Amino acid sequence: MNRYAPLLHNPGFRAVWGAAVVSGLGDRIATFALYLLIYDLTGNPMDLGILAATQIIPAIVLGPVAGLLCDRISRKGIMITSDIASALVVAAIPLVQSSGQVYILATLLGCGRQFTGPARMALLPDVVGRELLGGANSLLMLTRNLVLLAGFFAGGALVAWLGTDPAFWIDSVTFVGSAAILTLWRFHEPERAAPAVASAAGEGGGDATVEVPAVNGENGSLLERIRRLWTDVNVGLSGVLADPGLRLAFGFLAVITFVTAMQPPLVVVFVKRVLGGTDWQLGLIIGAAGLGGILGALGGGLAIKRHRPLRVIAVMTAIDGALLVFFALNRSFGVAMTLFACFGALATLSQIALVTFLQEAAPDDRRGRTFGWLGTVIGPLSLAAVVLGPLAAELVGVVAVLALCGVAELITAAIGLRIRQAAGPSADSAR
Repeated sequence: MNRYAPLLHNPGFRAVWGAAVVSGLGDRIATFALYLLIYDLTGNPMDLGILAATQIIPAIVLGPVAGLLCDRISRKGIMITSDIASALVVAAIPLVQSSGQVYILATLLGCGRQFTGPARMALLPDVVGRELLGGANSLLMLTRNLVLLAGFFAGGALVAWLGTDPAFWIDSVTFVGSAAILTLWRFHEPERAAPAVASAAGEGGGDATVEVPAVNGENGSLLERIRRLWTDVNVGLSGVLADPGLRLAFGFLAVITFVTAMQPPLVVVFVKRVLGGTDWQLGLIIGAAGLGGILGALGGGLAIKRHRPLRVIAVMTAIDGALLVFFALNRSFGVAMTLFACFGALATLSQIALVTFLQEAAPDDRRGRTFGWLGTVIGPLSLAAVVLGPLAAELVGVVAVLALCGVAELITAAIGLRIRQAAGPSADSAR
């Protein structure tokens, strides 16, 4: 823990980290309660899929706009406002009587997450030095995995003891606590203002500017305001597409997201049908991934410090793909559990490397939009993968689909490494 000491002495990081831990714990408890509440109201497993969609759709729709706000106003202020609004939303869930009302509130809760997430990731470089970014993301990911395990365990115990309503009230209190931590633990954040022109990286890595006419309440038509908003929002995506490193990082993310999103339902089928496992064994295998994630987070900061982030992502993707092929061919429960622990560690290392790279490579005035566009990119891929994975498994078998997922990761890693080498140092270095 000595390598985390400089971070824990940093008041800005302590505030961001403490708020994430407090609200994250309550959120995991409430998520568990939400699924049980919907199932109790409808008794239909398909409704659980609708509930999952309410958490993904806000990211697709709001990501770029949320990112734009993160680049225009206080990121700390966005997090505080989102926490307070989320506290009110989650406190209202016990008061509703129908599944439709629950879906509406769950969607609003997902909207809050979509503002908080990009704001937190974009704010982190403002409060820690560049040399501490890898360690900061590693510590955030470590506590996220611990909170994930503790939250679902606490949620199950709490709901079994007191019912779903107290779970939502506790989550509401944690959101208020998160807002209080960010408000009371003062730290410096650079001031931001909307620029006169919207800038994006031009072809060849240069800087290009897009002239946007000044629009005010007197002479700006609605069409002009919409055009200006779209131009500002689109600058984040234009910057990603024009930058070799960011483009490669988003490409990695797209493929990895699609492959990993289809795996959870496939693994359930694989363990039950192919391995002949029990529900208890399935729980152990999934739990092993959480344990592996904790171990991966512990080593994440050191991996980023010693190697360039995009190289780490490529190597982790290649190893994950090879192990996934082996997982599909394996018929031993013990080996499957060990492999899932490796999957958790590799996924965590890749996430830490990706976030750190984006924080370093994206300019401060576009960092929020860069993270905002992530949700818009990965959201549709997640939805498509969840649907296509089980369908493909019914057509060609779960073993074949898992093996093909592993092969896809190997191909992605090979292409990514080749592109990275061809692009030279600029593809894997911060601006």
